[in-house]
Formats: sequence, structure tokens, C-alpha cells
Amino acid sequence: MTCYLPGLLLVALLFVSGGHSLDCYSCSTNNDNAACNAGGPTTCLASYDTCMTILGYQGSSYAVNKQCVTKAACDAVKKYDGTTNGVTVLTTCCQSDGCNVNAAPRPLGAAHVTLALLGVAISVVVSRALV
Repeated sequence: MTCYLPGLLLVALLFVSGGHSLDCYSCSTNNDNAACNAGGPTTCLASYDTCMTILGYQGSSYAVNKQCVTKAACDAVKKYDGTTNGVTVLTTCCQSDGCNVNAAPRPLGAAHVTLALLGVAISVVVSRALV
């Protein structure tokens, strides 16, 4: 029986999956989901298990932010979802490779000032949630 042991161990090792880091789309505040995804997904640090997308919009203007985070951090940011002063913030959390590829359709005639304000709003929400 001992002569079969090395062979059995080798076969068992073939079926053991090595560690796999999550791949998420990542971009700073951007007003175009396609541009946000243009670089393809990035490999997250091993400690990050969640792809987060924060979408802020007002009318047809929107801003999107995507990043790798922990599930706890994403859940904390999600608590700030809602509408304040006409700006709506929605957060999605997912945990499979490339799952945050979609965010929203491209806005019709987005105003740059509004997008800048949305970017600031998203930054404030993320800052508050991660503190």
C-alpha cells in the first residue's frame, strides 16, 4: 500500500485548487462605463474579496467608480445609498471575476459640472464609509 501513496498524493494535488485572486474592473470617478472598463479587469490584492461599483447620478448625468474592496467595506458603503440633494448613489457588491463590468448606460449629454459634483459626492460617501 505504501508504494501507491506517492501516486495518490500527486493525483490529489492535481485536484487541489491553488489560491486565486479576484479580478475586478477598476477606475476612479468616470462618466463613461466603457472607458472605465477599457483597461480590462485588474487583479485584486489577496485580502480583497469583492468588486464594488458606486454609481452616482442626477438626471441623465452619472459618474461611476469601480474598485476591489473587502465585503465588509462594500457593505459599509452600501449603507449610504439613496438620494440627497437630487443626487442618487447606488452601490453594488459582487464576488466573481469581472462581475462589475456593467454599471449604467452612457448618459445623454452629460454636463461636466454635474459630473464633477457627482465625483465629489461619491468620494465623500466612500471616505465616510471607510473611516
